[in-house]
Amino acid sequence: MRNLTMRLKKFTLACTAPMLLTATAAWADSIDFTCNLGPTEQCTGTITRSGSNYSTTGISIYNDSGPYSVTVPFTLSFDTSTGAISIDGTAVDPGENLVGHIISFSAANGNSTTDLSFTTVWPTLPPVVQTFLGTKTGVDSGFVITSSLVTTGGGSAASADIVIAPGTSIPEPDSLTLFGFGLLAIGEVLRRKLHRR
Repeated sequence: MRNLTMRLKKFTLACTAPMLLTATAAWADSIDFTCNLGPTEQCTGTITRSGSNYSTTGISIYNDSGPYSVTVPFTLSFDTSTGAISIDGTAVDPGENLVGHIISFSAANGNSTTDLSFTTVWPTLPPVVQTFLGTKTGVDSGFVITSSLVTTGGGSAASADIVIAPGTSIPEPDSLTLFGFGLLAIGEVLRRKLHRR
């Protein structure tokens, strides 16, 4: 009986280990969207301040690390009064939209800039991003938007950095069902072996 159990464990490990290692290697730690004052990923658009809330129009950001081209802009939109945030595909990536919800934010005013830091959950990610991260959802590890002269009510976007990490991945029901049937099959084999002895 013990030999049979050991053989089943070795067989299961031999079958599943390569798949787990391959899947893990294919998944990335995060996806990064950014723009700055440099010539290659220059920010466009504005940030508007209304009381303690901030909203955007037309901020272009670029996928520094992830499944998209680094030269094709995406459009960042957010409104802290509603918590809405999105990164929308443009040009060759229409419909590749990441939709999130801001759960907290803070603003720090400097002499001529305001830095906005957000914590965001991303429950809606395009399939290519899900595959890249290895999960259906994302959570950002924090990102900062720096805008010129936001203290006066609005200004141009100077830089942005959005880093989305994998969210919690819940196994699909079909996967759990298959796993359950596999356990039942192993249990049946063991039961038959015990009854034969």
